[in-house]
Amino acid sequence: MRKLTLGLLAVFTIATISFAAPKGCYEIYGIEVAPKINTAFFVLIDETTHFDKKLQEQVISNALAFTKSSNHIFIGKFSALIGGGYNEPVFEFTIDRKLSDDERYTISKATLAKVDKCLKDQIGFVKKSVQSAISSTFAKKSIGKSDILYALDDFSKSVIEPINADRKIVLLASDMLENSTITSFYANNHIRQINHKKELSIVEENRIFGDFGGASIYVVGAGLIPNSKSYVDPKKLNNLKIFWNDYFNKSNATLEYFGTPALKKSIQ
Repeated sequence: MRKLTLGLLAVFTIATISFAAPKGCYEIYGIEVAPKINTAFFVLIDETTHFDKKLQEQVISNALAFTKSSNHIFIGKFSALIGGGYNEPVFEFTIDRKLSDDERYTISKATLAKVDKCLKDQIGFVKKSVQSAISSTFAKKSIGKSDILYALDDFSKSVIEPINADRKIVLLASDMLENSTITSFYANNHIRQINHKKELSIVEENRIFGDFGGASIYVVGAGLIPNSKSYVDPKKLNNLKIFWNDYFNKSNATLEYFGTPALKKSIQ
């Protein structure tokens, strides 16, 4: 995975000087261009999960890889409705698409030069914002509850499904261990052996399946219990994966990879 160096951060900072966020470049220069989103990339971070530096960098590097023309980037965080915690968007931006040759032909050279610079600066702004948003969201305090199911229901229906994009990808950074009034995947402070069919029936009874609009789901951090020296039974992790695979299938999504805890390759 790529590491974000101080030099790269400096480039991002310089690049954003002439870009007037949150407007798009075409809006700034009064050019009418039909919008189009190729890939909508959503990063949802569970504030109750403590990630080490390597996992944090994995989330950041995958998000940065999708800060390209015509893509939509969304960063959100969630925990539980306790101690000021709630589902919250942290950053959202649609990156302008590039002009076609025919569109460029209708615009003056002087304006084109300004637009091209703006588009370049826009990418710098988004990369810097994504890096900052994700880094500032990772857990810095302990939270006793984790409303993952409620958060996914909320974000999927209010943010992800409504977006019109050719492709939707969700990078979910979470231990995937629900611990709420709906159900809990813990027993005596350890991961318990869940019955995935029973847990799915609980979700159905509470009407809390989401709608991800056909998104592909990638999970980082599943089963992660920081500082724990206890052995984690692979059977428990497998049942956890089966539950979430079935949950996403019933929530109009496909679980592409279940990282326990890391992804083994970059998202393509």
